Amino acid sequence: MPLRDINDLEKLKKINAALVSRVERSMDQQGNAFSLFQTTISLENRVRTRTEELHSTLRRLEQSNIDLSAAKENAELANLSKTRFLAAASHDVLQPLNAAHLSVSALAEVQTSDEGKKLVRQVERSLETMEDLLRTLLDISKLDAGVVQPDISDVSLEALFSSLRSDFLPVAEMKGLSLKFRPVHAVVRSDRTLLRRILQNILSNALGYTRSGGVLVGTRHRGDTIRIDVADTGCGIPDDQREAVFEEFHRGTSPANAELDGGGLGLGLAIVRRMASALGHPVTFSSKVGRGTIFHIDVPVGIGAPADAIASVADMERPRGYGLFGTKVLLVENDIE
Repeated sequence: MPLRDINDLEKLKKINAALVSRVERSMDQQGNAFSLFQTTISLENRVRTRTEELHSTLRRLEQSNIDLSAAKENAELANLSKTRFLAAASHDVLQPLNAAHLSVSALAEVQTSDEGKKLVRQVERSLETMEDLLRTLLDISKLDAGVVQPDISDVSLEALFSSLRSDFLPVAEMKGLSLKFRPVHAVVRSDRTLLRRILQNILSNALGYTRSGGVLVGTRHRGDTIRIDVADTGCGIPDDQREAVFEEFHRGTSPANAELDGGGLGLGLAIVRRMASALGHPVTFSSKVGRGTIFHIDVPVGIGAPADAIASVADMERPRGYGLFGTKVLLVENDIE
């Protein structure tokens, strides 16, 4: 074969090889594009399926939230109805206890034996404990139901402290503790009865959880508020009980509490929190285990002469919202037994 023909043949082979390579590359590209297309379709289907599942889950969650909200509202309404019922029925709840007190008093008058008198005293103490528990629970119900509304006025801390000192000094002396009130002539804006009850409960706890030393009550002027401090040298409050102390029926878990708590019900500070919240008086405390506790009550400064500056102790104890103090009542009893 002539050389020229051989060269032409080689050229044709190269051209064919190039064409074959181009065709193969084109086929590969088409195959890749088709594969990519299939993958895209598959991903779209999977995304669509997942989206539908998510929408379905969200709808179920929304319905669950609606059901939970409705159940919560029903529970709150039921609790409020129960609370209002207890607040309204307080007299009826306590009436059987009052009758029992009268019966026990009559029994004590006719009982002559020492053993009989001892049993009567035990019954009286049990009735007093039960009455104290019921009254405290009813007080909480009244506060929760909004039955007790604060009657805000100017309150003399000097008169209030004097009244509290008269009430608690015998208790402190009986336990061998000191009870001191720093002199104060300040006037604050508060409900006299509720503020007194707050301090009563805090003082009762302070004396109950103090074995030695005593309790000091004082005040500090802080801008437009006056901070009332009740400091004791008692067992202190552990850090893990700082919130729990304001819960119902909570009593301290210090090893010495059995000697110190005086048989309390664990409701005093629960009432303090509710009353302070109703008055808008922040209540806080600082404490160190083994050294004591200081409770702080922040009360707005008064704007005028205190309406209760010359009020008597009996007047200061008048329970607003709890009775008809000073009202004359005619009682007609048709049960001669």
